[in-house]
Amino acid sequence: MIWIARIAVGLVFAFSLLMGLQTFFTPEASAVTLGLGTALPDLGMNTFRADIGAFFLAAATFAGLGLFAGRTGAIYGAALLYGLALIGRILGVVMDGAPAGVETPIIIEAVLVVLLVFGARTLGRR
Repeated sequence: MIWIARIAVGLVFAFSLLMGLQTFFTPEASAVTLGLGTALPDLGMNTFRADIGAFFLAAATFAGLGLFAGRTGAIYGAALLYGLALIGRILGVVMDGAPAGVETPIIIEAVLVVLLVFGARTLGRR
């Protein structure tokens, strides 16, 4: 079970790190990937790079601390970030209706939360 948990947290770490780096260094591509398109004004693109990049890199940092430094409680930090994003998406659906394609990020964020909580609980017991 330990190896499954390590792989689960490792996958989330890699995903978060890659998304964070993509957002920092090629925000236009990341904006398209996340459904925002490329029509962001200069300040909007700067804000996107800073805030969304920081979100993903913070999640990668928390997952990495748990995975590589043995600080398994830090994994809950990454789960909290993705959990809050999930709550925001669900709130958006409730308040504004479901935009086309919203199912995919909802499923991804829910799976990431499950993987991280599983990883934190399993790795924390060893």
